[in-house]
Amino acid sequence: MGLRWKIALSLALVAMIATFTVGVIGYRTTSARLVDEVDRSITQATGQMIGRAVDGRITMPTRSLLEVYSVRVLDADGASVASSFPDGTAITDGALTVVGAPRALDRQTLDVGDESLRVHSIGLANGALQVARPLDEVDSVLSDLRQRTLLLVVLVSIAAALVGWMIAGTVAAPIRRLTGAAEDVGSSGRLDVEVPGTGTDEVGRLGSAFRNMLSALAVSRAEQQRLVQDAGHELRTPLTSLKTNLSVLRRHPEMSAEMRDGILDDLDAEVGELTELVNELVAVASGELDEQPNERIELPALAEEVAERVGRRRSRDVAVDIRSRAAVDAPRSTLDRAITNLVDNACKFDTSGGPIEVVVDGGSLTVLDRGPGIADGEEERIFDRFHRAESARSMPGSGLGLSIVRDVVSRAGGTVSAASRPNGGAAIGFTLPVSPSWPAPPGLADNDG
Repeated sequence: MGLRWKIALSLALVAMIATFTVGVIGYRTTSARLVDEVDRSITQATGQMIGRAVDGRITMPTRSLLEVYSVRVLDADGASVASSFPDGTAITDGALTVVGAPRALDRQTLDVGDESLRVHSIGLANGALQVARPLDEVDSVLSDLRQRTLLLVVLVSIAAALVGWMIAGTVAAPIRRLTGAAEDVGSSGRLDVEVPGTGTDEVGRLGSAFRNMLSALAVSRAEQQRLVQDAGHELRTPLTSLKTNLSVLRRHPEMSAEMRDGILDDLDAEVGELTELVNELVAVASGELDEQPNERIELPALAEEVAERVGRRRSRDVAVDIRSRAAVDAPRSTLDRAITNLVDNACKFDTSGGPIEVVVDGGSLTVLDRGPGIADGEEERIFDRFHRAESARSMPGSGLGLSIVRDVVSRAGGTVSAASRPNGGAAIGFTLPVSPSWPAPPGLADNDG
């Protein structure tokens, strides 16, 4: 069942219940009022008959009263001595209780055949008097009221259903358009479809959220496409070199050992570059940098750990200059990767053989090298994916290392920086917010870093 039908039927049901409840209350109120009026008329007629009693004896009333009322006189034993009641009208136990009890009153509604009677039994000193009046008029009024109430319930329910149908059409129209847009996206795969829905109500907010979602998906798809295209371009270079060297080996099996060793060294370097590129691509494409919990990390300790590991692997002296100590909040594994990428980048560009310097000052970490430096206007672009400066095009590398540094730092709420050193080389690093819980309480410092 569609939303429109649900709203229409719900309103119809509510209207039916409300109208039926009001009708029942009105019916019962009207019935009670009508019976009260009958009781009042019977009481007046009874007063007239008792007022005409001679020596305490009740005689049958005049013909005018008998046309409206039925009368029955009971003796002291409760037996009928005079009656204009319809045949078969029984003397009830309630009527017998008032016999011989002056001013006692019993009121009952009796069904005699197809007719209903309202009967008053009034006690007298030597018997009782019963006065009855048919409820035909009351039943007719109540029957008409029942029919009108049922008709009103039906009409109001239909009207409510129609109103609900129109309201639901107005409410559901933008939802149907949103559904059509979503189905269009699902069937065509296009993310530039026009999404309806404006304003601050629920439907407008839903349309705005849907537009924002499509925009985010479009950005994500564009980034994925650019990553694939850039990765394909970067992969072609080492793969082409590998293919060329292998072709040379096959064509010249008689080459000298020195030439063969040179080609094998080239193959080894290309395989290393390809491995590094694949690892960086996996880190970026698999979301490895996302959704890792933050830890409180003592930045100098992590920098010293990375410096020792990279220096040992690259056979370079990596010195850490700690100017002030601080802790930062970031995922440990990704921050380790960011610092490692910075030190590896410095080792790659610094061919002087001198030490690589890592300066830690509070929440800032800067890696200094003696390489070719950074050309004017390249300070921001070196952090783009697959960006290779002119001085770096002939050098190995994936072109993803510094972009990963920027992603890691920005996710932790920090900023990256890059500049050329006055005497040659580059200074590349980042700054992270210092953890508000630093310095660590006694007993916890040994667990950090």
